[in-house]
Amino acid sequence: MHSRQFQNVFLTKILVVIDRQHEKHGFDPLLPLQRLEKRKYMKLTSLRLTLFEFVSIAENAFFMVTTCSQLFAICFFDYALFWLLATMSFHGHQEAGLEVPAYIDLEIKGGGFVADIMRGIANAFRPLTQKSVLDTNPCLPLPLEPDYAKYVLILVLCLFSWLILLAEPYVLRTRHLIMAFFYPERAKERGMFLYNRISDDRNNIFKYVRRRKRNEFNHKRNVEHFKCFTWLCDIFYCIIGLCCCCSRFQRKERCTICGKSLTISTRNPCDTPGCEGVYCDECFQKSHKKCCLCNRPLDYGDFSDVSEVDDSSDDSDEESFGEKRFRKTCGRQRKGMQSKNTP
Repeated sequence: MHSRQFQNVFLTKILVVIDRQHEKHGFDPLLPLQRLEKRKYMKLTSLRLTLFEFVSIAENAFFMVTTCSQLFAICFFDYALFWLLATMSFHGHQEAGLEVPAYIDLEIKGGGFVADIMRGIANAFRPLTQKSVLDTNPCLPLPLEPDYAKYVLILVLCLFSWLILLAEPYVLRTRHLIMAFFYPERAKERGMFLYNRISDDRNNIFKYVRRRKRNEFNHKRNVEHFKCFTWLCDIFYCIIGLCCCCSRFQRKERCTICGKSLTISTRNPCDTPGCEGVYCDECFQKSHKKCCLCNRPLDYGDFSDVSEVDDSSDDSDEESFGEKRFRKTCGRQRKGMQSKNTP
């Protein structure tokens, strides 16, 4: 609330009222927004996310992925251990029993020291039990079945957390409505700031995009990866156009500046042979019906483009900056030498 720029990219009712008031006084209407402005500004009910909201969701999503992975690993190993012990117990109880193998019993009669030693050795080879069948059931594990309700509860909590994470940026947008209700003066100040910002950026955004397209067209021949990317895109679109019969999957011609889809009636191509420029009606009118790719910026009304300013070093009659600096430095040194030589 204390900052006029913080998250001030949403179109509120206050901005609509300000725009209508300016329109009554003779100003051009600000709304609806232009195509290039819709990428930066949006309504409070828009599903698109701002850069700040996207970064916030990415950070929270990374934390949630880590937490959910840990919970999944714990539940997985818990059930895997139960399944392993249950399988061992099941197959162990299926055994009919182990019979004691046959053995030869030695009976030593007589007395004396040697007889006692031999009798002890013979007893060492006798089995400890006299049973003919061994029961292994007491040695088998008896695992407790896990509580599946806890698994379901963990799953529900994780899904609820993900739902909160995805809905958080949209819920936080209600702060603008709360501020407008409790602090209408501050909300009006922020709305006026947004109005002036959009008005100032309306021409600057269009000029920036137009200059960027012009630079890409002039320098793309020197960039090999750009040519390769364009070649791959052309092949990809050709394959889609041949394989798909529906027109929505075919490549559509778009405006060079704003990227709007063009039709035969709204298509304004450049008359220069070999030029790839094609524009919509709005961009073509703003550029004074001149192509921004093959014409000079002065021809289509961009007087602030410094790319067409001549360098002063091209004029051989004028003294360059280096020559001026050298002349001043040498002149000072000569004056110093003359002052030292004079008595």
